[in-house]
Amino acid sequence: MKKIFITILSVFTILASCDVSDSLNVDQKNPSNVPASGLFANGLRNLFDQMNSANSNNNVLRLYSQYWAQTTYPEESQYNQVTRNIGGNNWNAMYRDVLQDLKGAKELLATSNEDDIENKVAIISIIEVYAYTVLVDYFGDVPYTQALDPLNPSPAYDDAETIYLDLFTKLNAAITALDETGSGFASGQDPVYGGDVSLWKKAANSLKLRMAMRLADSNPAVSKQMAEAAAAGSILDNADNFGIAYLGAAPNTNPLWVTLVQSGRDDFVAANTFVDALNPLNDPRLPSFFTTINGIYDGGIYGDANAASGFSSISDLMKDPSLPGNIMTAAEVHFLLAEATERGYAVGGNAEGHYNAGVTSSITEWGGTQAEATAYLAQGSVAYGTAAGDWKQKVGTQKWIAMFNNGMEGWTTYRLLDQPTLNAPPGMSVSDIPTRFLYPVSEATLNGDSYNAAATAIGGDTKTTKLFFDKN
Repeated sequence: MKKIFITILSVFTILASCDVSDSLNVDQKNPSNVPASGLFANGLRNLFDQMNSANSNNNVLRLYSQYWAQTTYPEESQYNQVTRNIGGNNWNAMYRDVLQDLKGAKELLATSNEDDIENKVAIISIIEVYAYTVLVDYFGDVPYTQALDPLNPSPAYDDAETIYLDLFTKLNAAITALDETGSGFASGQDPVYGGDVSLWKKAANSLKLRMAMRLADSNPAVSKQMAEAAAAGSILDNADNFGIAYLGAAPNTNPLWVTLVQSGRDDFVAANTFVDALNPLNDPRLPSFFTTINGIYDGGIYGDANAASGFSSISDLMKDPSLPGNIMTAAEVHFLLAEATERGYAVGGNAEGHYNAGVTSSITEWGGTQAEATAYLAQGSVAYGTAAGDWKQKVGTQKWIAMFNNGMEGWTTYRLLDQPTLNAPPGMSVSDIPTRFLYPVSEATLNGDSYNAAATAIGGDTKTTKLFFDKN
Protein backbone atom coordinates (compact mmCIF):
# COMPACT_ATOMS: atom_id res chain seq x y z
CA MET A 1 0.00 0.00 0.00
CA LYS A 2 2.85 2.32 0.85
CA LYS A 3 4.40 1.68 -2.57
CA ILE A 4 1.08 2.44 -4.31
CA PHE A 5 0.74 5.77 -2.39
CA ILE A 6 4.30 6.79 -3.33
CA THR A 7 3.60 5.99 -7.00
CA ILE A 8 0.38 8.01 -7.04
CA LEU A 9 2.10 10.91 -5.26
CA SER A 10 4.92 10.83 -7.83
CA VAL A 11 2.45 10.98 -10.72
CA PHE A 12 0.68 13.99 -9.19
CA THR A 13 4.03 15.66 -8.56
CA ILE A 14 5.06 15.16 -12.19
CA LEU A 15 1.73 16.45 -13.47
CA ALA A 16 1.89 19.45 -11.19
CA SER A 17 5.44 20.23 -12.27
CA CYS A 18 4.37 20.02 -15.92
CA ASP A 19 1.61 22.54 -15.28
CA VAL A 20 4.03 24.90 -13.57
CA SER A 21 6.72 24.56 -16.24
CA ASP A 22 4.18 25.12 -19.01
CA SER A 23 2.96 28.30 -17.39
CA LEU A 24 6.53 29.47 -16.89
CA ASN A 25 7.21 28.99 -20.59
CA VAL A 26 4.47 31.44 -21.52
CA ASP A 27 5.68 35.04 -21.79
CA GLN A 28 2.82 36.97 -20.21
CA LYS A 29 4.22 40.38 -21.21
CA ASN A 30 5.25 39.79 -24.83
CA PRO A 31 2.46 38.19 -26.88
CA SER A 32 3.44 35.75 -29.60
CA ASN A 33 0.70 37.09 -31.87
CA VAL A 34 1.34 40.76 -32.63
CA PRO A 35 -1.63 42.62 -34.13
CA ALA A 36 -1.23 44.25 -37.54
CA SER A 37 -1.83 47.66 -35.99
CA GLY A 38 1.10 47.13 -33.62
CA LEU A 39 3.51 46.27 -36.42
CA PHE A 40 2.24 49.21 -38.48
CA ALA A 41 2.68 51.65 -35.60
CA ASN A 42 6.15 50.32 -34.83
CA GLY A 43 7.32 50.51 -38.45
CA LEU A 44 5.84 53.97 -38.81
CA ARG A 45 7.50 55.20 -35.62
CA ASN A 46 10.85 53.74 -36.70
CA LEU A 47 10.64 55.60 -40.01
CA PHE A 48 9.89 58.93 -38.39
CA ASP A 49 12.54 58.44 -35.71
CA GLN A 50 15.14 57.70 -38.36
CA MET A 51 14.26 60.70 -40.50
CA ASN A 52 14.11 63.08 -37.52
CA SER A 53 17.20 61.80 -35.76
CA ALA A 54 20.35 63.90 -35.40
CA ASN A 55 22.46 61.06 -34.03
CA SER A 56 25.86 61.04 -35.74
CA ASN A 57 25.65 57.27 -36.10
CA ASN A 58 22.62 57.24 -38.33
CA ASN A 59 21.49 60.67 -39.63
CA VAL A 60 24.08 63.25 -40.59
CA LEU A 61 22.00 65.10 -43.17
CA ARG A 62 21.61 68.29 -41.14
CA LEU A 63 25.39 68.36 -41.43
CA TYR A 64 25.52 67.52 -45.15
CA SER A 65 22.96 70.29 -45.75
CA GLN A 66 25.29 72.57 -43.74
CA TYR A 67 22.60 73.72 -41.33
CA TRP A 68 24.70 72.60 -38.37
CA ALA A 69 28.43 72.43 -37.68
CA GLN A 70 30.16 70.16 -35.18
CA THR A 71 32.27 70.87 -32.14
CA THR A 72 34.72 68.34 -30.72
CA TYR A 73 34.36 65.60 -33.32
CA PRO A 74 33.91 67.00 -36.87
CA GLU A 75 34.48 63.76 -38.80
CA GLU A 76 30.90 63.57 -40.09
CA SER A 77 31.10 67.15 -41.39
CA GLN A 78 34.26 66.01 -43.15
CA TYR A 79 32.22 63.26 -44.80
CA ASN A 80 33.60 60.25 -42.98
CA GLN A 81 30.95 57.60 -43.61
CA VAL A 82 33.01 54.60 -42.52
CA THR A 83 33.94 54.97 -38.84
CA ARG A 84 30.33 55.00 -37.65
CA ASN A 85 28.95 52.78 -40.47
CA ILE A 86 26.38 55.46 -41.28
CA GLY A 87 25.26 53.84 -44.51
CA GLY A 88 24.83 50.48 -42.82
CA ASN A 89 22.82 51.96 -39.98
CA ASN A 90 20.43 53.64 -42.42
CA TRP A 91 20.20 50.45 -44.46
CA ASN A 92 19.27 48.40 -41.39
CA ALA A 93 16.81 51.00 -40.14
CA MET A 94 14.83 50.93 -43.39
CA TYR A 95 14.94 47.24 -44.22
CA ARG A 96 14.86 45.70 -40.74
CA ASP A 97 13.04 48.25 -38.59
CA VAL A 98 10.58 49.74 -41.07
CA LEU A 99 9.92 47.58 -44.12
CA GLN A 100 10.01 44.25 -42.28
CA ASP A 101 7.39 45.43 -39.78
CA LEU A 102 5.20 46.84 -42.54
CA LYS A 103 5.44 43.58 -44.47
CA GLY A 104 4.32 41.69 -41.36
CA ALA A 105 1.42 44.07 -40.84
CA LYS A 106 0.21 43.49 -44.40
CA GLU A 107 0.47 39.72 -44.03
CA LEU A 108 -1.62 39.82 -40.86
CA LEU A 109 -4.26 42.02 -42.45
CA ALA A 110 -4.54 39.61 -45.37
CA THR A 111 -5.88 36.92 -43.02
CA SER A 112 -7.88 39.13 -40.68
CA ASN A 113 -11.52 40.19 -40.58
CA GLU A 114 -10.85 43.79 -39.53
CA ASP A 115 -12.87 46.68 -40.87
CA ASP A 116 -11.52 48.96 -43.63
CA ILE A 117 -8.71 46.57 -44.53
CA GLU A 118 -8.21 48.18 -47.96
CA ASN A 119 -7.59 51.57 -46.37
CA LYS A 120 -5.13 50.09 -43.87
CA VAL A 121 -3.22 48.20 -46.56
CA ALA A 122 -3.08 51.35 -48.70
CA ILE A 123 -1.70 53.40 -45.79
CA ILE A 124 0.97 50.76 -45.17
CA SER A 125 1.85 50.88 -48.88
CA ILE A 126 2.39 54.65 -48.68
CA ILE A 127 4.92 54.19 -45.87
CA GLU A 128 6.61 51.36 -47.79
CA VAL A 129 6.98 53.62 -50.82
CA TYR A 130 8.42 56.37 -48.63
CA ALA A 131 10.97 53.98 -47.10
CA TYR A 132 12.12 52.70 -50.49
CA THR A 133 12.55 56.24 -51.82
CA VAL A 134 14.82 56.92 -48.84
CA LEU A 135 16.93 53.88 -49.70
CA VAL A 136 17.19 54.85 -53.37
CA ASP A 137 17.91 58.49 -52.53
CA TYR A 138 20.69 57.39 -50.15
CA PHE A 139 22.37 54.69 -52.20
CA GLY A 140 21.06 54.37 -55.78
CA ASP A 141 20.48 50.75 -56.80
CA VAL A 142 19.24 48.67 -53.84
CA PRO A 143 17.52 45.30 -53.28
CA TYR A 144 13.84 45.65 -54.10
CA THR A 145 12.14 42.78 -55.91
CA GLN A 146 14.12 40.21 -53.90
CA ALA A 147 14.25 42.20 -50.65
CA LEU A 148 12.78 40.97 -47.33
CA ASP A 149 12.86 37.31 -48.36
CA PRO A 150 14.17 35.34 -45.36
CA LEU A 151 15.11 32.46 -47.66
CA ASN A 152 17.31 34.65 -49.87
CA PRO A 153 20.34 36.02 -47.97
CA SER A 154 21.87 37.40 -51.18
CA PRO A 155 19.20 39.51 -52.92
CA ALA A 156 19.99 41.13 -56.23
CA TYR A 157 19.97 44.90 -56.49
CA ASP A 158 17.41 46.58 -58.75
CA ASP A 159 18.04 49.58 -60.98
CA ALA A 160 17.22 52.75 -59.04
CA GLU A 161 15.09 54.43 -61.69
CA THR A 162 13.20 51.20 -62.33
CA ILE A 163 12.43 51.05 -58.62
CA TYR A 164 11.10 54.61 -58.73
CA LEU A 165 8.82 53.81 -61.66
CA ASP A 166 7.42 50.77 -59.85
CA LEU A 167 6.95 52.83 -56.70
CA PHE A 168 4.79 55.23 -58.70
CA THR A 169 2.61 52.27 -59.67
CA LYS A 170 2.27 51.17 -56.04
CA LEU A 171 1.62 54.69 -54.82
CA ASN A 172 -1.03 55.30 -57.47
CA ALA A 173 -2.74 52.05 -56.48
CA ALA A 174 -2.71 53.11 -52.82
CA ILE A 175 -4.16 56.54 -53.63
CA THR A 176 -6.92 54.92 -55.68
CA ALA A 177 -7.70 52.39 -52.94
CA LEU A 178 -8.07 54.98 -50.18
CA ASP A 179 -11.76 55.46 -49.39
CA GLU A 180 -12.27 58.73 -47.54
CA THR A 181 -15.72 57.65 -46.37
CA GLY A 182 -14.10 54.83 -44.41
CA SER A 183 -11.49 54.84 -41.68
CA GLY A 184 -7.87 53.85 -41.35
CA PHE A 185 -6.08 52.62 -38.25
CA ALA A 186 -7.61 53.74 -34.97
CA SER A 187 -6.48 57.10 -33.64
CA GLY A 188 -4.38 55.43 -30.95
CA GLN A 189 -2.62 53.34 -33.57
CA ASP A 190 -1.90 56.20 -35.99
CA PRO A 191 0.31 58.87 -34.36
CA VAL A 192 0.45 60.85 -37.61
CA TYR A 193 -3.11 61.48 -38.76
CA GLY A 194 -5.18 59.72 -36.11
CA GLY A 195 -6.88 57.53 -38.71
CA ASP A 196 -7.95 60.39 -41.03
CA VAL A 197 -7.87 58.79 -44.50
CA SER A 198 -8.27 62.11 -46.34
CA LEU A 199 -5.01 63.36 -44.79
CA TRP A 200 -3.22 60.15 -45.72
CA LYS A 201 -4.32 60.75 -49.30
CA LYS A 202 -2.79 64.24 -49.19
CA ALA A 203 0.44 62.78 -47.84
CA ALA A 204 0.49 60.20 -50.63
CA ASN A 205 0.00 62.87 -53.29
CA SER A 206 2.73 65.01 -51.71
CA LEU A 207 5.12 62.07 -51.79
CA LYS A 208 4.16 61.48 -55.42
CA LEU A 209 4.91 65.13 -56.23
CA ARG A 210 8.28 64.93 -54.47
CA MET A 211 9.17 61.78 -56.39
CA ALA A 212 8.02 63.36 -59.65
CA MET A 213 10.31 66.34 -59.20
CA ARG A 214 13.22 64.01 -58.43
CA LEU A 215 12.89 62.82 -62.03
CA ALA A 216 12.59 66.27 -63.63
CA ASP A 217 16.00 66.07 -65.30
CA SER A 218 16.31 62.31 -65.80
CA ASN A 219 12.80 61.45 -67.01
CA PRO A 220 10.90 64.68 -67.71
CA ALA A 221 7.90 62.98 -69.34
CA VAL A 222 7.12 60.83 -66.29
CA SER A 223 7.98 63.74 -64.01
CA LYS A 224 5.45 66.01 -65.71
CA GLN A 225 2.72 63.37 -65.79
CA MET A 226 3.06 62.46 -62.12
CA ALA A 227 3.46 66.03 -60.86
CA GLU A 228 0.38 67.23 -62.68
CA ALA A 229 -1.64 64.32 -61.30
CA ALA A 230 -0.47 64.92 -57.72
CA ALA A 231 -0.53 68.72 -57.47
CA ALA A 232 -4.13 69.45 -56.53
CA GLY A 233 -4.36 66.75 -53.88
CA SER A 234 -1.15 67.55 -51.99
CA ILE A 235 -0.48 69.16 -48.62
CA LEU A 236 -1.03 72.91 -49.02
CA ASP A 237 -1.58 73.93 -45.39
CA ASN A 238 0.56 73.45 -42.29
CA ALA A 239 -2.38 71.88 -40.50
CA ASP A 240 -1.98 68.89 -42.81
CA ASN A 241 1.80 68.45 -42.51
CA PHE A 242 3.04 64.86 -42.52
CA GLY A 243 4.57 64.58 -39.09
CA ILE A 244 4.44 62.38 -36.05
CA ALA A 245 3.09 63.73 -32.77
CA TYR A 246 5.91 63.26 -30.27
CA LEU A 247 5.29 63.53 -26.52
CA GLY A 248 7.02 65.40 -23.74
CA ALA A 249 8.44 62.39 -21.91
CA ALA A 250 10.70 59.47 -22.81
CA PRO A 251 10.52 57.11 -24.61
CA ASN A 252 8.13 58.96 -26.93
CA THR A 253 10.11 62.16 -27.44
CA ASN A 254 11.39 63.66 -30.65
CA PRO A 255 14.80 62.00 -31.21
CA LEU A 256 16.31 65.49 -31.49
CA TRP A 257 15.74 65.87 -27.77
CA VAL A 258 17.61 62.64 -27.13
CA THR A 259 20.66 63.92 -29.04
CA LEU A 260 20.59 67.54 -27.95
CA VAL A 261 19.38 67.27 -24.34
CA GLN A 262 19.25 63.78 -22.89
CA SER A 263 22.79 63.02 -24.07
CA GLY A 264 24.14 65.91 -22.00
CA ARG A 265 26.47 66.81 -24.87
CA ASP A 266 27.09 69.96 -26.93
CA ASP A 267 28.16 68.43 -30.21
CA PHE A 268 26.47 70.91 -32.57
CA VAL A 269 26.34 74.64 -33.26
CA ALA A 270 24.91 76.70 -36.09
CA ALA A 271 26.90 76.35 -39.32
CA ASN A 272 28.38 79.50 -40.83
CA THR A 273 27.03 78.42 -44.23
CA PHE A 274 23.45 78.67 -43.03
CA VAL A 275 23.72 81.65 -40.69
CA ASP A 276 25.68 83.68 -43.23
CA ALA A 277 22.86 83.10 -45.74
CA LEU A 278 20.07 84.08 -43.33
CA ASN A 279 21.61 87.08 -41.58
CA PRO A 280 21.60 89.42 -44.63
CA LEU A 281 17.97 88.48 -45.28
CA ASN A 282 16.87 89.47 -41.75
CA ASP A 283 15.25 86.06 -41.65
CA PRO A 284 12.55 85.89 -38.95
CA ARG A 285 13.12 82.15 -38.49
CA LEU A 286 16.58 82.57 -36.97
CA PRO A 287 15.31 82.78 -33.34
CA SER A 288 13.44 79.52 -33.89
CA PHE A 289 16.57 77.83 -35.16
CA PHE A 290 19.41 79.17 -32.99
CA THR A 291 20.36 81.28 -30.00
CA THR A 292 22.36 84.49 -30.27
CA ILE A 293 25.86 84.96 -28.95
CA ASN A 294 26.96 88.47 -28.02
CA GLY A 295 23.70 89.67 -29.53
CA ILE A 296 24.23 88.18 -33.00
CA TYR A 297 23.78 84.92 -34.83
CA ASP A 298 27.24 83.51 -35.47
CA GLY A 299 27.90 80.15 -37.08
CA GLY A 300 30.83 77.86 -36.54
CA ILE A 301 33.11 76.97 -39.43
CA TYR A 302 31.55 74.09 -41.30
CA GLY A 303 33.75 71.01 -41.22
CA ASP A 304 35.95 72.26 -38.39
CA ALA A 305 36.08 71.51 -34.66
CA ASN A 306 34.31 74.53 -33.20
CA ALA A 307 34.10 75.63 -29.58
CA ALA A 308 30.55 75.01 -28.38
CA SER A 309 30.65 78.19 -26.30
CA GLY A 310 31.87 80.36 -29.15
CA PHE A 311 28.97 80.17 -31.58
CA SER A 312 25.18 80.18 -31.77
CA SER A 313 23.77 77.01 -30.30
CA ILE A 314 20.67 75.07 -31.27
CA SER A 315 17.50 76.83 -30.07
CA ASP A 316 15.33 75.77 -27.15
CA LEU A 317 12.47 75.16 -29.60
CA MET A 318 14.54 72.54 -31.40
CA LYS A 319 15.22 70.93 -28.02
CA ASP A 320 11.52 70.62 -27.16
CA PRO A 321 10.85 66.89 -26.66
CA SER A 322 7.37 67.30 -28.20
CA LEU A 323 8.55 69.16 -31.30
CA PRO A 324 6.48 67.77 -34.22
CA GLY A 325 8.50 65.40 -36.38
CA ASN A 326 7.47 66.70 -39.81
CA ILE A 327 8.97 64.97 -42.83
CA MET A 328 6.70 66.45 -45.54
CA THR A 329 5.27 69.94 -45.21
CA ALA A 330 3.20 72.54 -47.01
CA ALA A 331 6.36 74.61 -47.49
CA GLU A 332 8.08 71.78 -49.36
CA VAL A 333 5.02 71.17 -51.53
CA HIS A 334 4.74 74.83 -52.52
CA PHE A 335 8.41 74.96 -53.51
CA LEU A 336 7.98 71.77 -55.54
CA LEU A 337 5.02 73.42 -57.29
CA ALA A 338 7.08 76.55 -57.95
CA GLU A 339 9.73 74.40 -59.60
CA ALA A 340 7.12 72.47 -61.56
CA THR A 341 5.61 75.72 -62.86
CA GLU A 342 9.03 76.99 -63.95
CA ARG A 343 9.51 73.74 -65.85
CA GLY A 344 6.23 74.28 -67.70
CA TYR A 345 4.10 71.72 -65.86
CA ALA A 346 0.36 72.39 -65.60
CA VAL A 347 0.04 72.33 -61.81
CA GLY A 348 -1.97 75.52 -61.38
CA GLY A 349 -0.88 78.94 -60.19
CA ASN A 350 2.44 80.55 -61.03
CA ALA A 351 5.98 80.22 -59.75
CA GLU A 352 5.96 83.45 -57.76
CA GLY A 353 2.70 82.56 -56.03
CA HIS A 354 3.96 79.13 -55.01
CA TYR A 355 7.31 80.59 -53.95
CA ASN A 356 5.56 83.16 -51.75
CA ALA A 357 3.30 80.45 -50.30
CA GLY A 358 6.34 78.27 -49.58
CA VAL A 359 8.14 81.05 -47.72
CA THR A 360 5.00 81.99 -45.80
CA SER A 361 4.22 78.39 -44.87
CA SER A 362 7.74 77.91 -43.55
CA ILE A 363 7.74 81.10 -41.47
CA THR A 364 4.36 80.34 -39.91
CA GLU A 365 5.33 76.68 -39.37
CA TRP A 366 8.17 77.94 -37.17
CA GLY A 367 5.95 80.26 -35.15
CA GLY A 368 6.24 83.41 -37.25
CA THR A 369 3.33 85.60 -38.32
CA GLN A 370 1.75 86.46 -41.64
CA ALA A 371 2.98 90.04 -41.15
CA GLU A 372 6.56 88.80 -40.72
CA ALA A 373 6.26 86.72 -43.87
CA THR A 374 4.89 89.67 -45.83
CA ALA A 375 7.71 91.95 -44.67
CA TYR A 376 10.31 89.29 -45.44
CA LEU A 377 8.99 88.76 -48.97
CA ALA A 378 8.94 92.53 -49.57
CA GLN A 379 12.73 92.69 -49.36
CA GLY A 380 14.43 92.99 -52.70
CA SER A 381 16.81 90.18 -51.78
CA VAL A 382 13.87 87.83 -51.18
CA ALA A 383 11.10 88.98 -53.56
CA TYR A 384 10.79 86.59 -56.49
CA GLY A 385 11.17 89.28 -59.11
CA THR A 386 14.34 90.77 -57.67
CA ALA A 387 16.12 88.04 -55.68
CA ALA A 388 19.50 87.05 -57.09
CA GLY A 389 19.89 84.40 -59.75
CA ASP A 390 17.65 82.30 -61.95
CA TRP A 391 14.64 80.34 -60.75
CA LYS A 392 16.83 77.49 -59.53
CA GLN A 393 18.73 79.83 -57.25
CA LYS A 394 15.62 81.61 -55.99
CA VAL A 395 13.55 78.47 -55.36
CA GLY A 396 16.52 76.34 -54.33
CA THR A 397 17.80 78.82 -51.74
CA GLN A 398 14.44 79.40 -50.07
CA LYS A 399 13.54 75.71 -50.17
CA TRP A 400 16.89 74.88 -48.54
CA ILE A 401 16.13 77.37 -45.76
CA ALA A 402 12.63 75.97 -45.28
CA MET A 403 13.95 72.39 -45.06
CA PHE A 404 16.10 73.28 -42.02
CA ASN A 405 14.67 70.42 -39.96
CA ASN A 406 14.52 67.96 -42.86
CA GLY A 407 18.11 67.20 -43.74
CA MET A 408 17.26 64.73 -46.49
CA GLU A 409 15.36 67.34 -48.48
CA GLY A 410 17.89 70.07 -47.79
CA TRP A 411 20.70 67.84 -49.08
CA THR A 412 18.62 66.68 -52.05
CA THR A 413 17.77 70.27 -53.00
CA TYR A 414 21.51 70.82 -53.35
CA ARG A 415 21.92 67.60 -55.35
CA LEU A 416 19.08 68.41 -57.75
CA LEU A 417 19.31 72.18 -58.19
CA ASP A 418 22.95 72.78 -57.23
CA GLN A 419 21.65 75.39 -54.84
CA PRO A 420 22.61 76.92 -52.54
CA THR A 421 26.37 77.36 -52.67
CA LEU A 422 27.82 75.19 -49.92
CA ASN A 423 31.22 75.52 -48.25
CA ALA A 424 34.04 73.02 -48.49
CA PRO A 425 35.38 71.80 -45.14
CA PRO A 426 38.90 73.05 -44.38
CA GLY A 427 41.44 71.24 -46.54
CA MET A 428 38.76 69.86 -48.86
CA SER A 429 36.99 71.05 -52.00
CA VAL A 430 33.34 71.44 -52.96
CA SER A 431 33.72 68.38 -55.19
CA ASP A 432 34.16 66.31 -52.01
CA ILE A 433 30.58 67.01 -50.86
CA PRO A 434 28.81 63.62 -50.95
CA THR A 435 26.04 62.93 -53.43
CA ARG A 436 25.24 59.49 -51.99
CA PHE A 437 26.12 57.11 -49.17
CA LEU A 438 28.46 54.15 -49.38
CA TYR A 439 26.86 50.72 -49.38
CA PRO A 440 27.15 48.90 -46.04
CA VAL A 441 30.37 46.95 -45.53
CA SER A 442 28.23 43.92 -44.70
CA GLU A 443 26.89 43.90 -48.26
CA ALA A 444 30.39 43.69 -49.70
CA THR A 445 31.27 40.79 -47.39
CA LEU A 446 27.99 38.85 -47.27
CA ASN A 447 26.38 39.67 -50.62
CA GLY A 448 29.47 40.29 -52.70
CA ASP A 449 28.26 39.38 -56.17
CA SER A 450 25.16 41.54 -55.93
CA TYR A 451 27.14 44.36 -54.33
CA ASN A 452 29.80 44.31 -57.06
CA ALA A 453 27.17 44.31 -59.80
CA ALA A 454 25.38 47.27 -58.21
CA ALA A 455 28.58 49.23 -57.63
CA THR A 456 29.50 48.81 -61.28
CA ALA A 457 26.00 49.71 -62.47
CA ILE A 458 25.89 53.05 -60.64
CA GLY A 459 29.42 54.07 -61.62
CA GLY A 460 31.28 53.06 -58.47
CA ASP A 461 30.55 52.77 -54.76
CA THR A 462 31.93 56.20 -53.87
CA LYS A 463 30.48 59.10 -51.90
CA THR A 464 30.56 61.39 -54.93
CA THR A 465 28.98 59.08 -57.50
CA LYS A 466 25.91 60.90 -58.78
CA LEU A 467 22.62 59.06 -58.61
CA PHE A 468 20.41 58.65 -61.66
CA PHE A 469 18.32 61.78 -61.00
CA ASP A 470 21.34 64.05 -60.38
CA LYS A 471 22.07 65.16 -63.93
CA ASN A 472 23.56 68.62 -63.36
